[in-house]
Formats: sequence, structure tokens, C-alpha cells
Amino acid sequence: MDIEDRLRQLESRYRAASNAAGAAKAHYLALAGEPSAVPRDVERAEATWRRLEARRRSIAARLGELEVLGQDEPV
Repeated sequence: MDIEDRLRQLESRYRAASNAAGAAKAHYLALAGEPSAVPRDVERAEATWRRLEARRRSIAARLGELEVLGQDEPV
């Protein structure tokens, strides 16, 4: 698999992870702002959001590494 294919694949994964992290954050914030929310549910929602955000950052780092490799590759 060449670098361009890998970049496209990672970009797709990044978009999916970013969307999931955004939705998880919105869910967490909605629960956190709800006075009747069960604290355990709020904690679980925050943990999910943070896990998805870490995944998004990990993919972003891999994208950056791959882009650097692609710049070094002859055209």
C-alpha cells in the first residue's frame, strides 16, 4: 500500500474519530449540565469522550508522521 492510500485511509478514520469524539463530548456536556443525571453516567460519558478524543489525537499523530514520510518520497 502506498503512502497516498494510507493517508486517505487514515484521513477517513480521523474524520470518523473526530465525529465520534464530538458527539461523545456533546453527550457528556448534556449529562453534566443535567441536575438529575446520575453521577456514574456522567463519569462514564466523560471517560468515553476522553477515550475517543485520545484516539482522534493518536490518528492525527500518525497522519503527521505519514505526511512527513510522503514529503521525503520522490515524485
